[in-house]
Amino acid sequence: MKKFWNQPIEFKSFILASLATIVGFLATMFLFWFQRYDIPLAVLLAGTILILTWFFLYLIKKKGQPRIKLDIVLIYLRLVLIVGLAILFAVLDYTLGLVIVSPIILVVSYLVISFITLIGFFRKEEENV
Repeated sequence: MKKFWNQPIEFKSFILASLATIVGFLATMFLFWFQRYDIPLAVLLAGTILILTWFFLYLIKKKGQPRIKLDIVLIYLRLVLIVGLAILFAVLDYTLGLVIVSPIILVVSYLVISFITLIGFFRKEEENV
């Protein structure tokens, strides 16, 4: 466990986001039997976006040269994807009645998984004090 906490912040966030996504998807998977597939798919979609961006941020840091502009672009791209997909799925739901992913659960699961990844940042700060 100590080896995990000594890893870069991006790697810890990638692992924590992956675990939170898997646990969140498994916890909501029973809703498939009640034809509420929009909720588990929203958790999975938000988690996938977070996992991919943390993975790319880790790869950028692993190369050694800091690329702050690319980091900022990836963070804003993540935000634009979540907001854009939430708007798209809301429009599809309200105009066509087509429910694929719940836009509210998409945003909420994005925020919950993001807060869980903050554990890696807080743990690092405790070691520096």
